[in-house]
Amino acid sequence: MSQFFAPPTALEIRAEEARMLRGRAVGSARSVLILIGLIAISLASVHLYREALLWTGLASIMVAVTVLYARFSQFSETDVRQVNRYLKGHIAISACTGLLWALGAMQLASPTSELQTFLAGLFLTSITAGGVMAGTVYRPGYLALALCTLLPFSLYLLITMAGVQRIYGGFLLFYLSFCFTTNKTASQKSRDALAANLTSRKAEVALKEFAETAKRQRASKRSLQAIRHDMAQPLLALRNFLAEMDRKATSPEQAVLVRQIRLALISQETLVEELSNVGQPAPERVQAEINVPELVAQLDDEYRPQFAAVGCAFTVNVDLDVVESDRARLERILRNFLSNAVKYGASGGRVDLSITAQNHESAWLVADCGPGMSEAQMRAVKRGEDLEATSFGNGLGLGIARKLAQEIGGSVEIASSKDNGTKALLRLPHFKTVEVREQAFVLIVGQETLPNMGAWADLISSWAWMFAHTETCEDALGMMSVLGQVPDLIVLDPAVGQTFSSEDVRTIGAHAPIVQLRRSSQEEAPPSSHTTIALPDLETELRQMFECCIQNNANSRAL
Repeated sequence: MSQFFAPPTALEIRAEEARMLRGRAVGSARSVLILIGLIAISLASVHLYREALLWTGLASIMVAVTVLYARFSQFSETDVRQVNRYLKGHIAISACTGLLWALGAMQLASPTSELQTFLAGLFLTSITAGGVMAGTVYRPGYLALALCTLLPFSLYLLITMAGVQRIYGGFLLFYLSFCFTTNKTASQKSRDALAANLTSRKAEVALKEFAETAKRQRASKRSLQAIRHDMAQPLLALRNFLAEMDRKATSPEQAVLVRQIRLALISQETLVEELSNVGQPAPERVQAEINVPELVAQLDDEYRPQFAAVGCAFTVNVDLDVVESDRARLERILRNFLSNAVKYGASGGRVDLSITAQNHESAWLVADCGPGMSEAQMRAVKRGEDLEATSFGNGLGLGIARKLAQEIGGSVEIASSKDNGTKALLRLPHFKTVEVREQAFVLIVGQETLPNMGAWADLISSWAWMFAHTETCEDALGMMSVLGQVPDLIVLDPAVGQTFSSEDVRTIGAHAPIVQLRRSSQEEAPPSSHTTIALPDLETELRQMFECCIQNNANSRAL
């Protein structure tokens, strides 16, 4: 549900014009019928009885056509073709009506009666006068009416009349040009009024949605607080029971079991605490040095019994001693990976956890030999959609892992195929305490703008960093040659449908570290030798990610 509204689009304004034309049709018809009657009476008063009857009949038919068209012509306000078709029909009817009015006025005008000619022109100027006042709905329709009404009658007076009547014809041409000029301003005011009305209606809807959403959020918050309160006592009791069990443990096996339960309990307490903070801003990430073998040993104690219970071999390979990150978030990501492997991958008989250092990042991989996911399920996972509960869970664990990875500056990649198992990979940039100087040089290859952040040039310049942009890797090499300077970081930001060949990436990667950006609308990049990060929502997070990548460039002059 949207909690904001955008300015009216051109289609919305045109649809509003069509709707207003339909709504005004009956009211306008009443006014026009009065004028038709007046002209008929005028024609009859000069003994043009046949012309009066003919005029009344034809003019009444055109009024009926206008009303019926407005009443029964249907269009969808969201379909631009239907809206345009309706408005074009209105223009055609207005033009035909204008020609009919001109013919009626020609019948009333008389070379021997200046008064009759003046009255004929007065009727025409009366029907077209509304277009010079604010409130006119649709400019093309009005212009068609005015042109087809005044132009034929004016030319008729100029060609067939003489004296004052010919001068009057010239005056009507001047009046026609006046209508064209003033109607533009009046029509713009009308469109502005329509836009303001649309914006007001959107605002009312958005405010109503916001109020309803806030009401639901308050109710949800109260429910979560109640759940937290009710769960606190059982968790405290479990902690006391574990303390007692720890004191009475008589064998190493019992001590290990107590430790495993305590770790699971700590995880539950963390989740309950986070549950109570749902809807609140994400807490600051806590950067600390993590002993990787110790962390893996903890996870091994927690999950090995679960894999053993389903007859699955669980192997661990650690090629990394220390990493600097947020331990709580990192543990949650790995638990999501391993829990999915227990539920869906253990049937393959083997699950591997491997942690390795790769260039400027660490790779945390959980691979199983289970049934895997189909192509449709993988597309749903990549789009962040829920899966059927009977297939591969509901996708929540992977979505949570992606969000947590983004919060700690990493990214999650999922690879899976039917009957070939699933691989869940966390790429985590190395963090160091070295600060980046203010003149870091970043070269962007690919797109020039970012959603919700503006142009790359404006963004990076606001950080007081140096910036350059090219569209291809070949151009990037030429740019470095022209500038005579090697960038501290190269960012690959491919446009839709654009790919970079591995050879080109290796060529520019020999000059500076590379990080590839993945936007939410793009498919996940296949595993590669360079870092891939998901585009964060906030500028501060994006800068922190770039700083982390620059900090791992030992040759960077920005350090």
